[in-house]
Amino acid sequence: MFPMFQEIAPHDQEDKCGHHYAICLDLKNQRFELLDSIRSEADADLTTHAEFFINNLKETWNHHYEHSKVQIRHFPTEYVATAKQGNTTDCGFHALEYFAKWEGRIVPAITAATVVELRKIHTWNWLTNEDFNKRSGAREFVEEAVKKVIKRYK
Repeated sequence: MFPMFQEIAPHDQEDKCGHHYAICLDLKNQRFELLDSIRSEADADLTTHAEFFINNLKETWNHHYEHSKVQIRHFPTEYVATAKQGNTTDCGFHALEYFAKWEGRIVPAITAATVVELRKIHTWNWLTNEDFNKRSGAREFVEEAVKKVIKRYK
């Protein structure tokens, strides 16, 4: 599995928003599988971005594994039908679930409730991470982030 991040506005120095999706190299079925929670194969930005990565991976594979029995240059790309998210902010959570649960057959069921639970789990893991809490200014960082969120939703 390869985590992919595509900047939405790559030429805008201020806007660092982007989109997460996943590419899987399926050696057993001899194909690349692309899982995206917003877009489909019909999206030119997605196909251009994914094909650039896949072509570079094929070239690198050929360079380093030229004499291997397994060659991937002929592998097609399958755009896996996934449930589409209901907003523009949860793609990272969808990608994390793809990484954790994709086994090549059944697309993980990801709902709004799943995303809420993932937010809780990842926040808890982040806040209880010993390395994070040993950093100077960690407490202030969290307090500032919470203040910004509270202001946004008042």
